[in-house]
Amino acid sequence: MIETGPLRAEWTKFASIRATMVLSLVTVAVSGAFGWLFGNAAATEYAELTARERLDFQPLDMGMRGVFIAQLLLAALGVLIVSSEYGSGTMRASLSAVGRRGRLLAAKAGLTVLTALPVSVAALWLMYTISQVTLAANGVPYLMPGDPAALRMLLLGPVVLTLLAVFGLALGFLLRSTASAVNAGTAFLLVPVLATPSPAPVRDFIQSFWPNTTAFRALSGTSELPPLVAFGLFVAFVAVLMIAAFVHFKQRDA
Repeated sequence: MIETGPLRAEWTKFASIRATMVLSLVTVAVSGAFGWLFGNAAATEYAELTARERLDFQPLDMGMRGVFIAQLLLAALGVLIVSSEYGSGTMRASLSAVGRRGRLLAAKAGLTVLTALPVSVAALWLMYTISQVTLAANGVPYLMPGDPAALRMLLLGPVVLTLLAVFGLALGFLLRSTASAVNAGTAFLLVPVLATPSPAPVRDFIQSFWPNTTAFRALSGTSELPPLVAFGLFVAFVAVLMIAAFVHFKQRDA
């Protein structure tokens, strides 16, 4: 259970750091912009499809391609929540105030969830709304919020992005540097994209089992794994990384 005192202290630090507040707002704004951009791009692509190809058109997937950028911003937000303290040299003071390292890590994890979840909801819902409205305005098929695929994206998508912020938090504890953690997180999350030209066995493995890919493919309903298995792999990966972060944080000097 997370005590409210350390959590309130973490919120005070979060609100006082301009980079975290700006990044939260930028994530929502950029998501809306990508919704419009990919909505228009999808409308253009749809106009060039044959009648047969239009039967396979996926308005949700096409309009929500910006989620792959949003995931990088949420991971960076998680990194900043811990790396900003290492950068400013205030981690020792935080440890002295809280007393136990596990309690401080739990407070930071709690704050990450409480801040990343509303940002993720706003970002994904705005991206969905703008992308589908843009498709509709161009006379292209779109999905209403009541469609099962849209509901899955709107309800579970923010949870996936929030867990990616926790993934960024763990990297912040492990690497203790904003630049190193953000670069490592970005490279890791973009491996599925960079692996596209890889040999088929490598590409198939990454598309089926790479943590963020399994979650996103489960969201879009294209995963070859059962949804519970796909989400379970992703959650287990984040949990293992947090355990590694705790062990590392406990054993090293602040």
